[in-house]
Amino acid sequence: MTLNKTSCTLVTVLLLLACAAASAGCTGTNADENGSAAPTSPEATASPGATPAQPSSGGLLGEEEARSLAVAALEREMPGIRIKRVVAEPYDVQTYGDVWRFRVKAEDDPDLEGDISVWIDAADGEMVYFLDGRDYYRSADPAITIDEAEGIAETYLRDRNEGLDVVKIAAVLSTLDTPLGNRTGPYHFAYRRSIDGVLCLYDGIVLDIDSIDGRVVSYHKAWRVSDNDTMTDPAPSITKDAAQDRVLAYLNATCGTDPGDIAVRSTGLLWYDLAAQHRRSQDPVTVPLAWRVEFDDEWYRSQDPPRTATLWIDAHSGEVLSAAYYSCI
Repeated sequence: MTLNKTSCTLVTVLLLLACAAASAGCTGTNADENGSAAPTSPEATASPGATPAQPSSGGLLGEEEARSLAVAALEREMPGIRIKRVVAEPYDVQTYGDVWRFRVKAEDDPDLEGDISVWIDAADGEMVYFLDGRDYYRSADPAITIDEAEGIAETYLRDRNEGLDVVKIAAVLSTLDTPLGNRTGPYHFAYRRSIDGVLCLYDGIVLDIDSIDGRVVSYHKAWRVSDNDTMTDPAPSITKDAAQDRVLAYLNATCGTDPGDIAVRSTGLLWYDLAAQHRRSQDPVTVPLAWRVEFDDEWYRSQDPPRTATLWIDAHSGEVLSAAYYSCI
């Protein structure tokens, strides 16, 4: 997998939010939970010792308080870091939610704008993302194995009390496209959140472990499902086979597809937590238990590389929650 510096900055949104849909952004406003907006300065800077401001309207953190929390978080994650400048990026509620995003330049960072990013949740002050992108000009070969990197990642999650609630779904060594050519990048680990033994579609954690010295160089946490959200029984009322039959019947009735043309490739049970990702307040949302059925037909199989289509079936009611199939669009 080849990533450039910009790709690494957005890496979550890749494997976890490896699944999430992107939406258009709005910049230069700070929106509270009721949707009202207050101006903010996306280019404001401050020293690490800046005095925190009072929380903004709606109980959300203001820029200066979030900035202080961002600096404190980086000092925990990167002991000994010497911060030269902290710049707030546009407050983009539609794309990122109620999150303050800061770009940080360390004194030893050759990039003029800074290669370190840190995001702070405006509701609870938690660090939900950071990336240290300063060390990409180095060896073309890893110095530690992927097993060693995974051990580091698991220790990091345990130290944050997050190791018991997630399940690893991906582990890969990335490569970086630099002015010096391809160089070894970080080991990339993706974990999904587990609730009552069932994985979420979106909620989870992405960790990058430096393949040279074993440092945690990137962390992203998407944790939008709350205890107040409506949860159904984690044991499905509809069996796996029944869900597949429902898909074939739906495609025939709605899309005109002959069931004999369809080949089901995989069927898995997940929490379909899409609504939790896009809500603008803390009001409860319904998070249904669902079967994700992946399938193909002759057209999908003919693609290079071959592709699959997806239908989501409510595991209790049998309702089709969403369909990503060209004949139905």
